[in-house]
Amino acid sequence: HGGVDPVGIVRALWANFRSESVQQGGSTITQQYVKNVYLSQERTVTRKIKEAALAVKLERELPKQEILTRYLNTIYFGRGAYGVEAASRAYFGVSVGNLTLNQAAYLAGLIRSPETADAHLPEDDPKFGTNQATALQRRNSVLLAMVETGKITQAQYDESSVLGFGDVKLRGTKTNFGNVR
Repeated sequence: HGGVDPVGIVRALWANFRSESVQQGGSTITQQYVKNVYLSQERTVTRKIKEAALAVKLERELPKQEILTRYLNTIYFGRGAYGVEAASRAYFGVSVGNLTLNQAAYLAGLIRSPETADAHLPEDDPKFGTNQATALQRRNSVLLAMVETGKITQAQYDESSVLGFGDVKLRGTKTNFGNVR
């Protein structure tokens, strides 16, 4: 696609029409990057038109790898981490270049909704169990897509998909509000 995926837009519109609510989005990574960096989060037709136009222009000026890199360096991963390097440090305490396959797949699985897939909450947190299940499903979905696209082998999938989340740092409960009285 050239920054806008007409098939994806039609698919999302059809799914949303059938369910009578917003179930899917049709935006490409380029469109999401443009929205996050250059536009607002408002949900209007005008913003979507601007987003599409800027996405097409950006696709003409930058290679896809550069757009993906910029996207990964600006999106929110949860825990106050914007960008994949900050996320790598927040979740694993290592630089992104030192991530394992399992850890990289976990971070990729966070993109959709980081707060619902944080795998290492305090055990007394009511979302502890559901978050772990969501994290497992998303991580394994990323790994499976990597097998299907030939990026990893079935053996690598088999090895990584059974790993737990013991290497994910426990999410802190610090509020950063200082001394509030």
